[in-house]
Amino acid sequence: MKTISKYLITIVLCVCFASASAQTDEKLIRKGNRDYKRGDYTEAEVKYRKALEARPNNANAQFNLGDALFAQQNYDAAYEAFQKVVEMSPDAKLKSSAVFNMGNCLLAQDKFYDAYNIYKVSLKLNPDNADALYNLEYCRAHLVKSQIWVVQAEHGRIEANEKEAFNGQRVMLKAEPDDNFALAEYIVVKADNQEVRVDVSGNSFIMPKFNVLVTAQFKEAHKIEIEKNIQHGRIWADKQRAIEGQQVVLKGQGEDGFMVDKFTVYKTGSRNDTIPVNDTVFQMPDFDVTVTATFRTALKVSIDSVSNGTISVTDSLVKPGQNIAIIVKPDKGFQLGDLRVVSNDGSESAPVSDDNLFQMLDSDVTVKANFVEATDNYKVQPDTTLEGGHVLLDVSEATRRETVALRNAPEPGYQFKEYVIHQVGDTSIKVQPLGNFFTMPDFDVEVSAVFEKSEGQDQQQQQQQQDQQQDQQDQQEQQQQQDQQNQDQQQQQQQQQSQEMSKEDAQRMLDALENQEKQTMEKVNEQKVRQQPKKKSDKDW
Repeated sequence: MKTISKYLITIVLCVCFASASAQTDEKLIRKGNRDYKRGDYTEAEVKYRKALEARPNNANAQFNLGDALFAQQNYDAAYEAFQKVVEMSPDAKLKSSAVFNMGNCLLAQDKFYDAYNIYKVSLKLNPDNADALYNLEYCRAHLVKSQIWVVQAEHGRIEANEKEAFNGQRVMLKAEPDDNFALAEYIVVKADNQEVRVDVSGNSFIMPKFNVLVTAQFKEAHKIEIEKNIQHGRIWADKQRAIEGQQVVLKGQGEDGFMVDKFTVYKTGSRNDTIPVNDTVFQMPDFDVTVTATFRTALKVSIDSVSNGTISVTDSLVKPGQNIAIIVKPDKGFQLGDLRVVSNDGSESAPVSDDNLFQMLDSDVTVKANFVEATDNYKVQPDTTLEGGHVLLDVSEATRRETVALRNAPEPGYQFKEYVIHQVGDTSIKVQPLGNFFTMPDFDVEVSAVFEKSEGQDQQQQQQQQDQQQDQQDQQEQQQQQDQQNQDQQQQQQQQQSQEMSKEDAQRMLDALENQEKQTMEKVNEQKVRQQPKKKSDKDW
């Protein structure tokens, strides 16, 4: 099926016919296709995931899963699904369609530069793909190359890896502070209006549709020294110098059987003048500091042998009183039966919560479990109405006390804040996430999330509005430039024809390509007037 609005999307619902051993996944694919055609994309996604559970290397189920995710506007997850098709399928035609739809996932989010490069890959796989050429030219019409001017700051130098870039292209920055200084921040602003700032993430930014100035701020940095002669292990910090207020992360590695007990940070030369440490993190003060640590004998958490599933823990070398999470993954058709934590000498046990958490005893322990035949499966569904991003789930259902992994994909200009998990149909009954996973309760759940606007979002919104206002004018200007270039090339070809007759064949190929691109651009302009669906494709196989 194809639809046409501002670009073309090819949706191919694949149905395979294989041996009797593959009948389960074939049947699930056909059921999923019926759900998809009825517009029940969520249920179609469930069927395709079950087909993949039955046969993980089923490229057709993987492709259709991408279709269902795309239809739910879960573009990041759809992109990953189509990418897996490329990795698992030897079918060149299916690969080409998957890459094309990867481009559509990017284009649906107005990521013109990234989509443009994906469509070029699709055309290499299938040069006859007219839809890919159409979308390639649509992206090209939205790309504007702008200048990047670097303004050097005091106390250091900065570089950008590009002098000019297309809107949507990621530009990398590099800073070299002077001695005793450190980078405080990069600053990227609109060249003719420095009130408009461009968001910088780490050491890079996404190029807007205007010229930019790039500079930086360097501040005096203080030393972070590591105390010598620390016993039973070594420690280090994630930086050697830091400016006041900057976050510093500490790490340690104990000798065999030892682990970090406590980090201590103090003013260099004044051991009693200590700095608060939150587990492994501290905020740099306005003076040099020295870091030390004490190590203790580590307690061990062992896993007893189990069948029909796997058990693991978040930490295997721990301290007394430390909270430990148990990761439970039953095999297909099984669920957790019993779960216990006992000391190795059998003298005591640690209570385990329904969330599979326990508090470490003051002795080595072993986790014991067994799995039984599954009697109930509960649905795990993502909230598809989120603003600012998506939640990504690897499973669509789980058994009670099974561990479910969580992922998130913020949209540009947003950052992830927290997960919100509740019973389907009752938002008052919540499930507590444990970092990037949660333990499945005995009811269906919906996984939601909160995304916050990141710094510079107001400028990004202003930029997007300006981009939208300029889009039409830019397209018109680019079309005029393209027309003029075509005329100039035709004149040059006519002048050189008599002198370079040996290049006649090559020139004819160039003319044909330019004419094809011109016709495609005419289609792009015509779609603004048409705005009606294109007829269904005969590629529905």
